[in-house]
Amino acid sequence: MAIAVQPRERTIEARGLRFHYVKWGDPAAPPIVLLHGLSAMCRIWDPLGRALQDRYRLIALDQRGHGDTSWPAEPAYSTEDYAGDLEALVDAWGLDRFALAGLSMGGMNAMAYAARHQERLTHLVVIDIRPAINPEKRPNLEQSRAVAEQGHPTLPDLDAAFTLRKLTHPNTRDEIIRHHVEHLCRPAPEGKLVYKHDPRVSYYWRPGNLWDELPKIRVPALIVRGGRSDVLSAEMAEQMRAAFPNAELVTIAEAGHTVPEDQPEQFIVAVERFLAKPS
Repeated sequence: MAIAVQPRERTIEARGLRFHYVKWGDPAAPPIVLLHGLSAMCRIWDPLGRALQDRYRLIALDQRGHGDTSWPAEPAYSTEDYAGDLEALVDAWGLDRFALAGLSMGGMNAMAYAARHQERLTHLVVIDIRPAINPEKRPNLEQSRAVAEQGHPTLPDLDAAFTLRKLTHPNTRDEIIRHHVEHLCRPAPEGKLVYKHDPRVSYYWRPGNLWDELPKIRVPALIVRGGRSDVLSAEMAEQMRAAFPNAELVTIAEAGHTVPEDQPEQFIVAVERFLAKPS
């Protein structure tokens, strides 16, 4: 099979929205569905797609309100909303059994889906997220409210977007930050740029409480934690591992919260080893 330099872009209609996603690999290969985190987009998974495309079919989704997927008229951004989207999309894609991986918000959505449909999963990968988050205690909540009400501020160019992201992602290499912002932004008036995602999405995100769901998920699960993460502590990660019936925990020491971007090579090795185990 020829190795693709870039993923194949697709769109699909479901639940009144137009979903954008990218695909890597042979359509006949075992599938993996990938869910990004809050305020991100599907192209964070490019290193994993390039690494695994000769053995797997990878589908990386722009979730509702993110990337090039459309926005709901009202800000419907609960874990239930996202899990419902995935239910519809999996059926539309014709997937029978597949592996599911999610980072941060995407990890929470993946756990919610797994609790409902574990019979469809071969493996579950949850990356640097707790099973419950109080939305009222999230950092920068007032800033998120202002963005939801006023919209994203415009940026003069990609260099400015790069500088802003580098300030909050000190564990990510420069070339990966630049790749991220190139796919995070779209053109705005007067030659400027603006973030693609719905400005309401962060403030109106309503994560569920999934602690009671974890014991129901009997498929093999891999919890990946960044050793420098400020989201998932070592103690909380171990509690998660114990709550799953069949889970293992990997900590990637030099990664922060955005593990697949902070340490892509180590992340790929951990995922490859886990997927090679029988389901």
